[in-house]
Parts: sequence; structure tokens; C-alpha cells
Amino acid sequence: MRRTDMRRADKRRRPGKCPGAPFRGFRRLYLLAAMLLLVSVSLCGCGAASGGSTSDSSASDVSSSGSGEETSSESLTGSGSEDAAGSGDTANTASVANDYYLDLSDLGMNLTIYLHLDEDETFQFSNTLSFETVKSGGTYVESDGEYLMVFDSINGEDYSVSDGYTSSFVVTEDGSLDFSAGQYVYYGSTHIMTVSEDDETIKLAGVVVPDDYDEPDTSSEFQTGSYACEDVTEGDVVYSHVITFYEDETYLLVTSYETADGLGMAYEMGEYGVSTTQLALEPEDADRVSCEIADADNLTVSILPYPGAEERETFSFTRIEEADLLAELSGEGTVTGSDETFAVTVKLYADGSYESLAEDFTEYGVLTIDTSNGYMKQYPDHPETGVRGLNQITTVPAGSCSFENGSFTLSGLRVRKSSGLTRYETTVSEE
Repeated sequence: MRRTDMRRADKRRRPGKCPGAPFRGFRRLYLLAAMLLLVSVSLCGCGAASGGSTSDSSASDVSSSGSGEETSSESLTGSGSEDAAGSGDTANTASVANDYYLDLSDLGMNLTIYLHLDEDETFQFSNTLSFETVKSGGTYVESDGEYLMVFDSINGEDYSVSDGYTSSFVVTEDGSLDFSAGQYVYYGSTHIMTVSEDDETIKLAGVVVPDDYDEPDTSSEFQTGSYACEDVTEGDVVYSHVITFYEDETYLLVTSYETADGLGMAYEMGEYGVSTTQLALEPEDADRVSCEIADADNLTVSILPYPGAEERETFSFTRIEEADLLAELSGEGTVTGSDETFAVTVKLYADGSYESLAEDFTEYGVLTIDTSNGYMKQYPDHPETGVRGLNQITTVPAGSCSFENGSFTLSGLRVRKSSGLTRYETTVSEE
């Protein structure tokens, strides 16, 4: 796609639409105070100058992950002065105002992202030059040749300076931006490392977008849904894996197998991001995992081959229309505060999805089950939209799983028996 001035004209926050000079002066004072705070925290050894960790995301795009520590806001009490505000030069800010592209291929990622620096001292990161989708944004200020960026929005979530999400850059002789002074750039649900872990000479750089710039095609054949790989045998146990990608940018990997007692299950959950042929997983409490999209129906995914494995292995996954039925359970539910009971049946599938039938009402959703720890959590489909994913409800019911009298049993499952939102606790067992 050819870049034109007209295409970009109405998509960004322009100087005429932003607060006036008095507010910019206050904001400059605020940012400089934040810079002093972050530096002082770093010197004291009690914090990090480059932000905290994010939960989201999305992932929604592919990049390197990382985490930091939150910085305290207790000492940010407005103790600055007009002289302090004046040390951030508006003329210097205006001189860097432009659109930049950041090619991440040298950092091992097949991805180009875009940065808009506005004269009003705000910035936006996006996956396109139209800046229709803002992956992150905030304000920036110059001090002694270095520009501090304070993120106030990341992946649609609002943040303050006390959350510690900052980065920085300097301008090189050719007018490019060198981000290596900061540790991360926050983009969507993930963090981009500013220096390659393999080669310290490879640094994240922003280059001014020329007028004849051809924007790379970022479309992808990737489809949400469930994918399965060939079974994995470890010892005498056969493990089956199904990974499902939901529309809310979350994923669930379910591992099922047979034990001496009966059905065994384990899972991994997190967020994911897609860019052209690249797929990134961000598991809960684990490092980012790079995977690939072969075509619309095939993925190459790195997973733990069996519960307790120390290292991931790469497998080919193929899209499936339906997951196998693992178990059919039944039991009774009790209406709270009465002796009334009702029959419940639950079907559990290899992708972690479930179907519950209570009286004449059917509900669908996802169960995360860890049989080795006797643990279960329940993620019903959104009650209004029917959207499935791990971010569809704010309160996630938890229960337990066990083997009672040789039968696989789920305890603490909450089911609905009508279109109302009331749930009733029940215990169901495999017949």
C-alpha cells in the first residue's frame, strides 16, 4: 500500500485538537518529575526505570516479552517549578514530530510497527500507518537530548506514571530514533525488547517514513478455532493435545491422557498474537513462545509434550471442526435455600469445552482441568453474546476434580437451569 499524506491526515491527534500551551507546560513538568522519580528509584536500587509487566493481551501482536517492577508514586507530589518545566524544549519536541516505522526483523520477528510522534508531545504506536488501531500511546518530553516516553494507554487499558510503563529514545545523526536506552517498548499486549539478546549491536530503531514508502502486507491466513497434533507417547502413556484460539485473543492448550484411575487432564492458557505468518503465545507465568502459521489450516506450535516436561517441543497442528468427546457426566443440583433438586448432565470435550444440560436449559463454555492437582475452573460463554474465551466473565467459578469410586467427578460446577443468570452448584460424575 502506497503511503500518501491524505491517508494519514485525519487519523492522528493533530495539534489543533489538543490542549493548549499551559496544559503542555504542566504536562512537561509532570513528565520531567516522572523522569527524576524513575532515575532516583533506579539509583536507590528499589525499582526499574522501564515499567512493569502487562497481562494482555492480545498478544495481540507478536513481540518479545519481559517484565519489570512498578515504581512508587509516593514521592511524585508536585514539587517542581516553572524552571523545571522549561528544561523540556518544545522546539526539540517539534523537531522529532513525524511518522516512523520500526522493522523488527533483525530482532527475530517478522513484523513492522509504526510510531507517530506529534508536536503536542503525544505518541501512538500502531500496526498500520493509518493509525486506526492504537496499540499503545502516551506522552513524551525531551531532557538533555534524551526523550522520555510515558505510556498512559497499552492495549486499550489506561495507566498512570506510577504504573512505571516508560521507555526512551535518542535521535541519531541520520534522524532515526535509537530506543536502546530503555529496556522495552510496550506494544499491544506484549513488550518489545530494545536490544537483541543474541547480539547487543542489534538495537530497536525508528526510521522516518519516506513519501514513497510501501507498507508491508500484514494480512494473515490464521483462523481462530481448535487445532490438534499427532499423539505423543512418553513411557506407557499416550498424550493427546488440542489447542484452541478464541476471538478474545486468549488460547487454551488441553492435554488429555489415561491414568491408572481414569481420565487425566492438564492445560496451558494465556494470550496470543498474530502477524502475517508469525504466531506468538504468551502463557500465564511463562516466557513468550514463537510459533508459525503454515497456512489457513496448519500451525507449527511449541508445547510441553507431556505434563511435567522440562522443555518445549515443536509439533504440527491441523485445524479440526469438532473435538472428541472425553467424558459424559451426570448428577444433581440443588436450588439454594430449598430441597428442590434437578438433574444435570455434562459433556466434556478434548478441547476443554463443555456442554451442560440442567432441566431444559443448555449452556456452553470451557473448563480448565488439572487432574494431578484436583483443580478445575469454569469459563462459561458470554451469557449475552455467546462469545467463547477466557476473558468473557469477570468472576471465574472454581471447583475440584477427583476420582470417586472409580468415576471421574467434577465438584463445584456452577450451572444455569434457565435463561436467568442464577447459577447452582452441582457435582457430576462419569457414569
